[in-house]
Amino acid sequence: MSSHKVTSEVYNGVSTDDVPSAAFGWSKTPRSGIQIAGWFSVFMLLMFNFGNHKGHVETIFLILLAVVIALLLLIHLFQPKLANVRTLTARNQPLGHAEPEWAYEQKTLGHTYAELTDDELRALNIDPARVTHLRAVTEGKHAAH
Repeated sequence: MSSHKVTSEVYNGVSTDDVPSAAFGWSKTPRSGIQIAGWFSVFMLLMFNFGNHKGHVETIFLILLAVVIALLLLIHLFQPKLANVRTLTARNQPLGHAEPEWAYEQKTLGHTYAELTDDELRALNIDPARVTHLRAVTEGKHAAH
């Protein structure tokens, strides 16, 4: 009996759950390929002006389209080439990663919630007066260490 469940695979550090076409390499289009194809298109649009058309409407549209493509290519050429920021998602967690129980930590003022000020607690809709007993417990833990 066959299963219709899709299994995820990883190609060059990219999961098919995140990018379905990762196996084909479509997620890494080379910048030089875009520039070459784009400038060739601009050249061809400008070459279409040398033809047998009598009016100038075609000339205006061909030049306008060539200028727009050239501007987009220049923007693409000079944009910063920042490395993609890899974020921790449900699919690319390192081995042995255990996600903290954030709801429990927030209710008991544990972990990073223990260091929040009164204003930051109010921003999370937590009344500081209602959690003073929890703060005494977390301060006792910090004093013991």
